Amino acid sequence: MKIPFVAVMVFLGSCAALPQNQGPRQTPGRIVTTTRLVALFSQMEAGWLEAIQQQDQATLTRFLADDFQVWTPTPPGEPVPREQWLQQAMAEKLDSFRIRQMAARAVNSSTVVVSFVLGETVQQAGKPRATDYFIVDLWQKKDENWQVTDRYLSQVRGISGNQPGDVKPTGKN
Repeated sequence: MKIPFVAVMVFLGSCAALPQNQGPRQTPGRIVTTTRLVALFSQMEAGWLEAIQQQDQATLTRFLADDFQVWTPTPPGEPVPREQWLQQAMAEKLDSFRIRQMAARAVNSSTVVVSFVLGETVQQAGKPRATDYFIVDLWQKKDENWQVTDRYLSQVRGISGNQPGDVKPTGKN
């Protein structure tokens, strides 16, 4: 069966009227598929935070390797050892937390790097204080259990000054 020349021309003309490759569009309510690793480590990170919230040191220590340490950009620049971090965590009154923007990447079968933004609210001097942190955790599989060996933590702060959309066409701020 031959397709008439006019039908082909109408079809090609209608295709030309369609918008050309404008890249992916962001649609409201877009569904993001969670990977198996993100699902697994979301549960473990939430369990860790719930243990802090409930002041359950026994559960919390099961998440931490014996050589666990926390790295931050604040001076003196040395890691906080496991025991010192546990004391700080148990002294804090964690009211609420929210994990978002999680990513998990397997380095090999026994090592996974997990990064996320943690929003937490703690009580300080009887007043709630909300803070966001960017966290990178290094999880190692020991026997059949996963434990964190290292945590890299940095407070997320608002950017002052011009935002990217505020740049003037001349390039001057």
